[in-house]
Amino acid sequence: MEEVLDARLRALATRVRRLRRDRDLSQADLADRAGVSRSVVAELERSRLAQGAPRPTRNITLDTLFRLAEAMGVHPAELLDEGRG
Repeated sequence: MEEVLDARLRALATRVRRLRRDRDLSQADLADRAGVSRSVVAELERSRLAQGAPRPTRNITLDTLFRLAEAMGVHPAELLDEGRG
């Protein structure tokens, strides 16, 4: 089960990073728009690293997920749905 969760977290991180870059936003820009710290964005994106990479020290909350999605102009499901990413 943990392997599945790790894979989903890496996929989420990859989608966030791709969408952020597609919008020409730095991590700081996205963090400012979303009302979170840059370290939250950086830590989330770091979890996209190769299998076996350390897990983030904290889980992303639904509030943060919704804030990031809104800041990038996408529906939150686009960050989660593997079929859309």
